[in-house]
Amino acid sequence: MQIHLSFDYELFFGVNAGTIEKCILEPTQQLIQLAEKNSIPLIFFVDAGYLVQLKNNSQYASCKLDLERISSQIAKLSSLGHQIALHIHPHWEDSKFDTDSNQDDKWIIDTKRYKLSDFSKEEASQIISKYNAALFDITGKKCTAYRAGGWCVQPFLHIKAALKENDITIDSSVYFNGFHDSPAHSYDFTIAKDKAEWKFENDPCVEDLKGSFKEISITPDKVGALFYWELYFKMKSAPEKFKPLGNGIWLKDKGRIYKQFHSSTDHFACADGYFSSRLIHNLQQCEQKKFERMMVLSHPKSLAPCSFDYLNEFIVFAKQRGHHFAILN
Repeated sequence: MQIHLSFDYELFFGVNAGTIEKCILEPTQQLIQLAEKNSIPLIFFVDAGYLVQLKNNSQYASCKLDLERISSQIAKLSSLGHQIALHIHPHWEDSKFDTDSNQDDKWIIDTKRYKLSDFSKEEASQIISKYNAALFDITGKKCTAYRAGGWCVQPFLHIKAALKENDITIDSSVYFNGFHDSPAHSYDFTIAKDKAEWKFENDPCVEDLKGSFKEISITPDKVGALFYWELYFKMKSAPEKFKPLGNGIWLKDKGRIYKQFHSSTDHFACADGYFSSRLIHNLQQCEQKKFERMMVLSHPKSLAPCSFDYLNEFIVFAKQRGHHFAILN
């Protein structure tokens, strides 16, 4: 089985975006060390809109410095053999750099247009090409894989032509039974099959054997309410081990949090915080289903100190069982 450890390389999008040190640079450096220790490649879906905004505001010293540091780390990741893939949060088109703020976080995040479908088809095409070019300028390598910000890959026809024009033929946004509907973002993957990968053409949830795109789905994980109670008490009792390293704030979604504490939820294989303790279980589920791939979705900003211990344990366990870690192809 091929195992893909992927990370959405981004800030937070709530009232506080956080700092690049705590949300991106420092946890990613720990991932680099983990990968070197275990001789495995990682996949980073880079939020390229942030890079574009940093460049647009490079007349400000802090933006110029942040762009240099982020670009340097992305270039290093690429040179070490890790995959750089395209991740798009188009709300950066409307977000502003606050020059009057005295806070570490100076971004005013506007999520009214959080999905590419909130833009016209022409605007969405320009965003995809512009953001893709920003990554090429850093790595000198073409991106072949895409993940929609907030999983908002629908309607795919809105972005299909633009992805093709940019030679991006792999998507990894869908997970089995995934569903979400909030003012900021929404997606519905309930018609997708419980499979590791398939070809598609016009809808990433519908298999098409002659399709020109490949969906490498995020491995699903049914998480019971007890897990969330355990997570809550662990973060309260030992925050130094279980609290995320990032110092920003997530977009608020109270309804979703309420559901998690009262019923099982359709989640996905993830190394964020205490979720990393479930990775071996996720792998065993993939083995039972005879999957040829396992896709783990995580975020540097949401990793906790415990994540690296659980990740290392998982990597060793997976290798002992004959699986290997790979980039997307």
